[in-house]
Amino acid sequence: MAPPCLHFHLADFVRPGEAYHFAQTELTADNAVGDHDHDFHELFWVTRGRGEHRLNGRTAPLRAGQLFLIRPADRHHVTGSDAAPLRILNLAFPSRSWAAVRRRYFSRAADAFERSPADRAWPLEARAQAGLEHWARRLGAPGRPRVVLDGFLMELPHLLQAAGGGARPLPEWLARARRELAGPEQFAGGTRALARLAGRSPSHLARTAVRACGQTPTEIVNAARMEYGARQLAETSRPILDIALDTGLTNLSHFYALFRRRFGVSPRRYRLQAYPTVRG
Repeated sequence: MAPPCLHFHLADFVRPGEAYHFAQTELTADNAVGDHDHDFHELFWVTRGRGEHRLNGRTAPLRAGQLFLIRPADRHHVTGSDAAPLRILNLAFPSRSWAAVRRRYFSRAADAFERSPADRAWPLEARAQAGLEHWARRLGAPGRPRVVLDGFLMELPHLLQAAGGGARPLPEWLARARRELAGPEQFAGGTRALARLAGRSPSHLARTAVRACGQTPTEIVNAARMEYGARQLAETSRPILDIALDTGLTNLSHFYALFRRRFGVSPRRYRLQAYPTVRG
């Protein structure tokens, strides 16, 4: 008879006021948890060691440099090796949080969590690993605030594209334009600046952006503006008005509206929640 499947609840892992669970774990053959499912979405990535992952009845080897997406109904467990203990970083979060981010920003794109089990194992190339290292520091900060979770989930499709597993490959010219659209010197030009950086006509840019990213050029530009604004709010004490002007938006109310739409809170609240010691 097969052993019973455990059912985990997110409420058992998060403290009051926390929006998600994030942990770094080292697994051997002796400390693995048995087959389980749960009432939340989950992802984990492997940073070193060897092991096995059993997912919905199929077992596959694990190694460093892999990321896995797990749905609530998936039955799985991870086992490490005594000779080379498996180090994983694990994020568990409410399914409704992923649904809300997808509905708001990626409604036209396929849901990566709904792919077949074999297609939810992602090889991590250097750029994706660097991005995950950055987010691991933020996700591991005290408080586990929702603004950090939302920021990570909004970045997740781009991390998966960098990992090499996107449903549609991102053209190099569009990836380059998005990388270069990263500061005040470009933001004032809006979608015209994005088209210029891409070296493509506005109509060609628009068609490709929707097909490859699930976003319009305006959405890409505004996302870059808000990501820049969020970094400035979290890492500096500059006045919010100055940050808004840097994003190319001369209307402060518009900046506030876009920021709240992307992060769910006002710029000031984001600053206080991300780094309580910063004031402004």
